[in-house]
Amino acid sequence: MSRTRRHATGPLGHFGRRAVLAGAAGISAGAIVGRMRTAARAATLAAAGTGAVHGTEPRGLYLTTQNRLAEGRFGLMFKKLPVYAPSDALLDGLARTMVEDQTVPDDSLLNTSQRLFAGFTFIGQFIDHDITFDNTPLDQQEADPYATTNFRTPRYDLDSVYGRGPAGDPQFYDPTDPDKLLVTPNVHGVLDVPRDAAGRAIIPELRNDENLIVVQLHQAIARFHNRVVDHERSQGVRREWVFEAARRLVRWHYQWAVIHDFLPRIVGDALVGPAGTVYKEVAGKPPVINLKYYRPTNKDGRPFMPVEFAVAAYRFGHSLIRPFYVINQASLDRGGVPVFGEDGGFNLNGGRPVPADLVIEWKYILPVDPTFPARKPRRLDTRLSLPLTTLPGSVVPPPDPTVHLAVRNTLRGKHVGLPSGQQVARAMREPVLSNATLGLSGDPGWGGEAPLWYYVLKEAELPPNNAERLGAVGGRIVAEVLVGLLQRDPTSYLYLDPAWKPTTPIAPTTGQFGFAELLKFAGAA
Repeated sequence: MSRTRRHATGPLGHFGRRAVLAGAAGISAGAIVGRMRTAARAATLAAAGTGAVHGTEPRGLYLTTQNRLAEGRFGLMFKKLPVYAPSDALLDGLARTMVEDQTVPDDSLLNTSQRLFAGFTFIGQFIDHDITFDNTPLDQQEADPYATTNFRTPRYDLDSVYGRGPAGDPQFYDPTDPDKLLVTPNVHGVLDVPRDAAGRAIIPELRNDENLIVVQLHQAIARFHNRVVDHERSQGVRREWVFEAARRLVRWHYQWAVIHDFLPRIVGDALVGPAGTVYKEVAGKPPVINLKYYRPTNKDGRPFMPVEFAVAAYRFGHSLIRPFYVINQASLDRGGVPVFGEDGGFNLNGGRPVPADLVIEWKYILPVDPTFPARKPRRLDTRLSLPLTTLPGSVVPPPDPTVHLAVRNTLRGKHVGLPSGQQVARAMREPVLSNATLGLSGDPGWGGEAPLWYYVLKEAELPPNNAERLGAVGGRIVAEVLVGLLQRDPTSYLYLDPAWKPTTPIAPTTGQFGFAELLKFAGAA
């Protein structure tokens, strides 16, 4: 694989409940698919898993039901493992037990990790939207409903923020300074993304406006870009190169934060860190990367999104969601802001200008102030917050009767052809947890196996992970996919300059950069 280095001074070659689903689940389809013009077109795409009808599935998710060896936008990580297909009734029954015990004190439901904070749930949602962002033109989507030829390669390069750049998508940029993204005071007088007269966000990835936390993260990243533009100009970068130079630096800092900040908190240092078995830091040298299972086999080596990641392992985030959040003093005074509520109320519903009393003070949910105790997410276990068991019509329109998120997840795993958790553990040569250890019934319908999503969550819940981080199977899938996507992205730091590290003034010191530092440099925290 050839690598060409380019330098910053030269040209570069409703949260309503909707957002709970779109977050770590990755099950929204994006704005383009939602604008279907005929029922026939919608039906064709829905059959391939596009989400055209209900906005619930990314295009191409069901490719694996047609060909288990195929790799398009999606594919299988473990192509030789059989489909695990217990009865729908058995899966439904299991899923309905996956609800947190309402008799247990709230404090006992919080994550005890000293490294994981409530804001990382939403960072995970933002990353998911970035990876699954699909800007393929509608006619090409219709011609390729299984996303085998015409699709945006999964990568986290902030296309969900930049779109096609100031020339291709000028509506996202400051008309007085097109090198900068547009951030402007809204009708409530607070900084916000641009919006139309109805209050809808004018951003490339509309899922980022589905809750007030993610849209404010989107806005903070836009402000980070604008600060980097100022920095590049101060360094004498030629005017015609400023945008591309700034975008490259922003992408690389964001990618660094995903790998060095978000990922170790979720999967642990044993997989990603100074002694990581997937991504190992080596002083003064490029990292050592060891991908055992995520190995695209298509002729171009083009990355794909494994369904084991998209439909099981990366849905760990559903377990982290709390029913209420403290995001600022106003929400603290009111006992927290609910994730769901009536449109326009005191809740985290998106699709509207950010209200003045719901502007995030990031120190409440991320470690931006070492003297201030940031809030925790839920435990990482096999339970979901009670509100996730009753999804509204905006997510599950009639006549679809399945409004329980855990039911939808377990059934989807079967219908896309996932293997069982134990099958994946055996393929990885990891210790295999029995159904008795997992707490599953002895019903012979299980065949001694468990759904992969449930297995990943229970593995995280049990020692030695103790509901703080993912375990051997779930952690390995998540780590290999996020590292592998970055390694195969020809614009990433890991591809172009793997020894690169963030430096001052953007980072406080060389190599010290995460999402807290991003927010601080942006002026958002």
